[in-house]
Amino acid sequence: MSNSGLKDFTKTTVKELLLFIPNLLKLLYRLLNDQAVTTLDKTLLLATAAYVISPWDFLPDMVPFLGQLDDLVLLALVFKRLTDSVSSEVLHSYWDGKPDLLHLLEDIVKLGLQFLPPGIYQRLVKHTEQPYQADLKYGSE
Repeated sequence: MSNSGLKDFTKTTVKELLLFIPNLLKLLYRLLNDQAVTTLDKTLLLATAAYVISPWDFLPDMVPFLGQLDDLVLLALVFKRLTDSVSSEVLHSYWDGKPDLLHLLEDIVKLGLQFLPPGIYQRLVKHTEQPYQADLKYGSE
């Protein structure tokens, strides 16, 4: 890669990283305004935001690693519920960034959810997932 090509790549990458948080906030705002997202899921998002910015935590942030982990897992759970409540086409239409960043975010959330006990995952997230097209076709025959 030439020097100018590397500069362009770096500039684009930095721009995408700087826009990631605003794009994520816009995505969440659009999901909150979507009719397919239930009132319960909207309430969970607002309660989670209040919990994360609150000085009171289940695990205090002063506890190294674990203090931040409870906030991140809770955010991942709520994000997964919200994104599973709409189709992938709608989700992509709400995302202003590059599609690969949205896929990366989804992969990170899925990885984080692997640390949850299966019972919690089933109760909090699994029931909100959209059925796969293959399941719909198979079930309709």
